[in-house]
Order: sequence, then C-alpha cells, then structure tokens
Amino acid sequence: MILLGMPQLYEYDNIEDNLKLAKELGLDFIELNLNFGYCRKEMEQGTVKALLEKYGIRATLHFYDEADLGSYPEVVDAYLLLLERYCKLGRGYIDSMNVHLIPGPVVTISGVKNYIYEKEYDEYIERFIKNLHRAEKICNDNGIRMVIENTDNIPGFTKKVYKDLYEAGFKFCYDIGHDHLSYDIVADVIKELPLEFQEFHFHDGKDRKKCHLALGEGTIDLKKFKDLTIKHNAYVNLEVKQASDLRVSVPYFKAL
Repeated sequence: MILLGMPQLYEYDNIEDNLKLAKELGLDFIELNLNFGYCRKEMEQGTVKALLEKYGIRATLHFYDEADLGSYPEVVDAYLLLLERYCKLGRGYIDSMNVHLIPGPVVTISGVKNYIYEKEYDEYIERFIKNLHRAEKICNDNGIRMVIENTDNIPGFTKKVYKDLYEAGFKFCYDIGHDHLSYDIVADVIKELPLEFQEFHFHDGKDRKKCHLALGEGTIDLKKFKDLTIKHNAYVNLEVKQASDLRVSVPYFKAL
C-alpha cells in the first residue's frame, strides 16, 4: 500500500501549519525540506518529533537542492557534515533522505551546453559513487534510508549514470514532472533497468516547459504513473507547491 504525502510549503512559516493541512487532507506524511530556514530551525530546536506525533503524520526529508555529491572533496565534505547533522537531529522520526542527481558544472559554447562531468566521466562517477555510499551510510546509521531523485533538464549522459548507480545498489525517487521536462530520460532507463523506486514526486507537467502543476492541469499520463507507484509500494509526495493545489490534487490522485 502506498503512502501519500505533501511537500513542506513556501507559503507557511512553521511546520505545524503544514501538518494541519496534511491532517485535513488525510495524508500520511510530509516531506520536510532543508532548503527552508524554518525547517532547519525547528529541527535544531528539537520540536519536530512531538509535532509529528501530535498530528499522526510521518516525515521524510529533502536535502539541499544544490548539494553536488559528485563534486570535489572540500565541497562534498561540507555537505556530508550537514547531512550528518540533520540525520542525527532527525533520528527516530525521519523515514528517508532525498538527494538530487544534478548535472554539475556547465560550459556553454555557441549556445550549446557542455557538461564537465560528461567529459571527465570516469573520474566523476568513481567519485560520485564513493560519496553516495558515504552519504547512505550516514543515513542508515541514523535509521534513515536514502533515495536519489532525478532533476529537470539533465543531460543525456544521465542514462549512463543511472546504470552505474543501479549496479552500485542505490535506490531512487522518481520525479515524474522533472522527467517530463527532461524528455523522459528516466522512463527510457526503466525500459532496460529495473530501478527500485522507494519514492515518487507526483505532479503534472505541460509542453516540456512546466511542472509542479496541480494534477489535471497538464498533459502527463498520471494514471500510468499511479500504477507504477502501486507496483513499487512507494511513498508518493504530491509535490505541488501551494495549499490550493494540494486541495485539488489529493482527491484527483485518489480518483485515478
């Protein structure tokens, strides 16, 4: 049975207001987000676990969007210090940690984007896998699982990255809206590889230009992806970004 959740919202200024909405909508979990200062503050204050218990809501946690674990040691070490800090603070109430798969540095030549990690792939992927294993151990040591999420507008070499990450044993979060913007890179990968998705970010998209739309406002085949969430018995974060869109999207998802 899937668990249905929502993201922490920009329009609110405290975690409790998010939990009130989650409770109102009958959701199972909230994805807290370290990009929000009020998330970090309340985790550091030690108040989050009691709030989750008060409302009967579970929690996952989204790491910093820009955290590049394929980068160089000084950069990665700093992010892993932060990861360890918040894993320790979230021990006992955070179910999973979501980290982004990002393309890294870009050089634009005559209007065309060129990716340094693609040119230096062997060095990059060795570094990336090593650092992801370090991150996963930090998470697991604190009772938290780790998933890797696709981002939008990622380059073609990402298919090769997925193959190497799959062979290294990692688990994934499938953001269907990001994949819509990326012309279905992940959808192509899973035709060849049985990736294990423990989480989904579920939102609508349109014209390969927009995502994070309320369900029904775009052109994504949402029923197909709901069936996939059921197959994987996953956490499903309805990752629309405002309360009004959630009020539309929750019943829409349930009716699919």
